Amino acid sequence: MSFTTLKFILFFAVAAAGRYLLPQKIQKHWLLLACWIFYMFAGPAFVLLLLAGTAVTFFCGLACEKQLLGKRKLWVALGVVYTLGVLFLFKYLNFFCATVLPLAGIRFEAFSLALPVGISFFSFAVSGYLFDVYRGKLAAERRFVDYALFVAFFPCLLAGPIGRAREFLPQVRQMPAFDALNFRRGLLRFVWGAAKKMAVADLLGTVVDTAYADPAGISSGALLIAVCCYSLQIYYDFSAYSDMAIGSAQMLGFTVLENFRAPYLSASVKDFWKKWHISLTSWFREYLYFPLGGSRISFVRTQVNVIIVFAVSGLWHGAAWTFVIWGLLNGLYQAVGAFTEGIREKLRRAVRLSEDSTLLLLLRYACTFALLTVAWIFFRATSFDQAIYVMKRCLLVLRDGVGWASVFTLLPRRKLCLTAALLLPCFAEDVRISRGKGLPALEKTSFGYWFTLAALLLVIALFGVYGEGFNTKDFLYFDF
Repeated sequence: MSFTTLKFILFFAVAAAGRYLLPQKIQKHWLLLACWIFYMFAGPAFVLLLLAGTAVTFFCGLACEKQLLGKRKLWVALGVVYTLGVLFLFKYLNFFCATVLPLAGIRFEAFSLALPVGISFFSFAVSGYLFDVYRGKLAAERRFVDYALFVAFFPCLLAGPIGRAREFLPQVRQMPAFDALNFRRGLLRFVWGAAKKMAVADLLGTVVDTAYADPAGISSGALLIAVCCYSLQIYYDFSAYSDMAIGSAQMLGFTVLENFRAPYLSASVKDFWKKWHISLTSWFREYLYFPLGGSRISFVRTQVNVIIVFAVSGLWHGAAWTFVIWGLLNGLYQAVGAFTEGIREKLRRAVRLSEDSTLLLLLRYACTFALLTVAWIFFRATSFDQAIYVMKRCLLVLRDGVGWASVFTLLPRRKLCLTAALLLPCFAEDVRISRGKGLPALEKTSFGYWFTLAALLLVIALFGVYGEGFNTKDFLYFDF
């Protein structure tokens, strides 16, 4: 059930009404039931998988804390192996068999298993809970309802932000009372996300899909523009989902982790990954990078750890070598950046550019965007061969020229102007966030709040749902 459908709006209205109107002692039970019903829309059988994973990890957390049978590591290992084992079965078994079995001379034919939506996200959430219990950072939850609500909380269930039990469970124990200002802010955040998704990301998606469907049929310049459009599409698509998830949670009285902080306004790839998909990068940092030694070991080992973490991150996104290469590229960018930091500093001084120079900052932004866009090619391509072909074609712009006729066929002037106009407020939001400022507190006003809300709904109607050539799309991260 996508956030952008009327079905979800009606579902959410009923869920929120029960959350606030029912007696307090049964509000969390009502909300948990709503979460399970929500997940049933993704596939009724998947609910059994969710329930089983919730029950197993709930028991393992308690057994670990109580040192049942005198063991602690055993129960954490069982819970994590079960959780990641189910993830492996549904998401990676075909990939593993196709990679390993041919090496042994065994012929392998892929089998079909439907991928449960959101499994990568809630698998990491419950694994993080078990690690925290084991390390003594969190007491094992003794109320099954509270724990199950953490696992199945529907605003974050399908595509994050990845929940942290130590931040979410205290909110469940003390169910927040209705706060009109918080509800209004959540509603505006939700509608803002819907506008970014339906009027910006999906518009860019039509350009990207057309180009990748037949990259040989357009000019190198048009293909390069489509590649850049994908960098923007995946950002506005996923940040839109995060806005809608955070807004939904706010309307229900809960606070969840922010997932983006103007990532493309970053002076390096390392800086970018502090601002992109924050819930995932912080999970990898805490539960993989630090256990590997983090930066407490030698310089070379630290860079190797970074590359390992990003390779695993690539595999988390998808069971294909293109995702692994995407992850490796992001890790290598950071390692190369660390190795060349001294050289770049000397070069900066040689050309007499100050550290806070606007020109230098803009150059760094552009270089970071270019490097990330190259990596996104592997993320979007359907195969390694297609990714290499697209990269070669983009480089041919220097020889063949842009090919403006093809560009305007792919992106007609009207659509180009519309895209630029719709991107302006999104860019303004990022500039404001990059300067350490939050969004305006419009919920405390009357005219400004309702005017903005009405304007966003109008944008959705004119350029989204009823817009010319509009093609509704699922959120991209539903595939992961």
